[in-house]
Amino acid sequence: MAAACGVAKRTQILFEQDAHLPGGAYFVEGDKLGVDVTYLLVGRRDRVSEADADLLAMWRKATPHARVAALAALSGDAQEVGAAPRTNFPNATIGQQLSGDVDLRGQKIVVKPAKAAKKPHA
Repeated sequence: MAAACGVAKRTQILFEQDAHLPGGAYFVEGDKLGVDVTYLLVGRRDRVSEADADLLAMWRKATPHARVAALAALSGDAQEVGAAPRTNFPNATIGQQLSGDVDLRGQKIVVKPAKAAKKPHA
């Protein structure tokens, strides 16, 4: 910690014994390392709302699969809850043939008619 924050080992020991108080540059370097500077200075963690704390606790307990689903939901990439997964084929038209290794089991296939062409004004 001493080397990373630019002080001598003995100085670090004095800080930890409360014999000396670090200067601002020390705290700036500590912050870059991820140290909770507020906790070091005043003994309290940065406060979060109860709802945010609950969400963080659930995140920490979540399985990797649940985390992926949560991130998808929060980023707007999630599908409707309970909906079958969808595979989109952009720019496909009726009469085209698709081939490849695609597993469509459990997928919902939706065929939509092409949009009608606008009639030119006479």
